[in-house]
Amino acid sequence: MSVALSLLVAFGIGYLAELAGWLRPRAAWAAALVGGIPLAVGGLPAALVVIFFVAAGTAASRLNPRSRDRGGRTAFQVLANGLPAAVGLVLGSPAFFLGAYAAALADTLATEVGSRSSWAWHPLRGRVESGTNAAVSGTGTLALVLGAFWMAPWALALGIPAGPVVLGGVAGAVWDSLLGLLEDRYRWWGNDLTNLLATGLGGFVAWAVSRLTG
Repeated sequence: MSVALSLLVAFGIGYLAELAGWLRPRAAWAAALVGGIPLAVGGLPAALVVIFFVAAGTAASRLNPRSRDRGGRTAFQVLANGLPAAVGLVLGSPAFFLGAYAAALADTLATEVGSRSSWAWHPLRGRVESGTNAAVSGTGTLALVLGAFWMAPWALALGIPAGPVVLGGVAGAVWDSLLGLLEDRYRWWGNDLTNLLATGLGGFVAWAVSRLTG
């Protein structure tokens, strides 16, 4: 499928996601980029990975009454979670693509599930209320690992080893939690920047490990 047609199809799906409340208003253009590029480069299997991530993340948010994203993701959230993966696929690395999405999904599930825990642990403040930025909980950690493993079947579908993808997902999500400490220190450091760097690291780890073990 041509790039132009892929972007158009992805924009249409993004617009439908807006209407369904999965995305915030005027976020379809971001969906066109993060969905259209994988469709053009990786075909239907890569596009289905994107749809799977959006569906799983939306379901986790809708099931969490305390979620800040129940009204859908903004355009910048979409780019932070999906743009590094799309760039990795353009550069010829399905491992980077899936590792980035594994990190994004692991972080999303850790946040949505962990915020419902009775308490969490903060690296600098000790025991805190669940949902506190940069804090971790037992249930959230289990959800993080599960989210990374959820990308394993997609790795097999794309013909690459699942191990590096899962490892990249875990590494990226853990890095996301550590970067969250900077959000409390610097006003200009927002969660979208944290997610962008974390998904990028997840993709890089998956790519590097696949090269070392391949």
